[in-house]
Amino acid sequence: MSIQSQFSATRVVTGPGVIASVGSEAKGLGMSVVMLLIDPFLADTPAGNAIQAALSAAGLTVVRSTAVEPDPSAGTIQELAAWAAQHRIDGIVAVGGGSAIDTAKAVGLLRAHNVQHIAPFYHGGGATPAAMLPLIAVPTTAGTGSEVTFVAIVTEPSTQRKLLIRHPVLTPAVALVDPELTATMPAALTMATGMDALAHSLESLTSTMSSPMSDALAGAAIDIIVPALPRLVRHGHNPTDRAAMSNAATIAGMAFLSGRLHLGHAVGHALGGAYHVPHGPACVVLMPQIMALVAPARPIATARIATAFGCTVGDVPATLQRFMLDCGAPNLRTLITPHSPSVAELIALFRGEERLINLSPIVPTTSQWESMIQAAW
Repeated sequence: MSIQSQFSATRVVTGPGVIASVGSEAKGLGMSVVMLLIDPFLADTPAGNAIQAALSAAGLTVVRSTAVEPDPSAGTIQELAAWAAQHRIDGIVAVGGGSAIDTAKAVGLLRAHNVQHIAPFYHGGGATPAAMLPLIAVPTTAGTGSEVTFVAIVTEPSTQRKLLIRHPVLTPAVALVDPELTATMPAALTMATGMDALAHSLESLTSTMSSPMSDALAGAAIDIIVPALPRLVRHGHNPTDRAAMSNAATIAGMAFLSGRLHLGHAVGHALGGAYHVPHGPACVVLMPQIMALVAPARPIATARIATAFGCTVGDVPATLQRFMLDCGAPNLRTLITPHSPSVAELIALFRGEERLINLSPIVPTTSQWESMIQAAW
């Protein structure tokens, strides 16, 4: 069994048609029995069939699974890892959105360690990842950036919380970023995944862990997202804008891997775990208010954001709000319908994401949380 080295980095191959190389890439990583983990709606499409055929043509044994669920749960991951053990897989090709790729990371981690339970590997759980099966990530959405990060998010059903596994060992060996795979995304999914990429960029720029490198990546991603995303949502598929958003999502993933995330994703993870709402809209639903809060502590970053949106520094929150509305992002009330939590309940829910909140340059007080929630409602 070949095991990915602890501190490897993702090799990114991007452009139309790059999925044709998946067989040679897998063979080059030493795979012989490959688990093709693919979103169910892609499994029997021309693209899904082409990927499976390319793996088989390279002389690899392919075992296919469509056991991908939104917000992948610990139970599903553990069942899939047991199934993978029966087939003696030695590598994974994950085709889909962030859920598929995160699932593959967790399954590859369990198989490389030959253990059954994922909980010990959660952040603060006591077990340090040391290896993962080789993974090729093939994103079919433009937002999560999971194809280039060493982070996996797992939903723990017992607590209804999204929990983090973060370690360089989780880095995919190769990312095949083919914008043609995103061509059939409907407007709602285009918006949702694009909002995730935007949140990655805005938060990494304003995080306490930001650096010149992460700032350059995040700024580049925002410059792409601002013109391309509204056009795709309003007018549908355009190859140039699809390619742009695929690149922006991957760049933003690289940005937040270094610069990290804070309040937007604290809100997003909390709402996603409790109410199972779409991740991208959940991460930006308070973003105009968050940017207003942190602007005094991050004036240079805020000026960079203003440049990307073509507005003044003082107009960043309002301009961001208009941009979100233009793309069809829901407000807080619409997002969590039919649930009706109180403001106090929401604040308590958000504060459970302490790890992310502490990466914000300003940690909101109770009154600041109240004001942000009411403004976003």
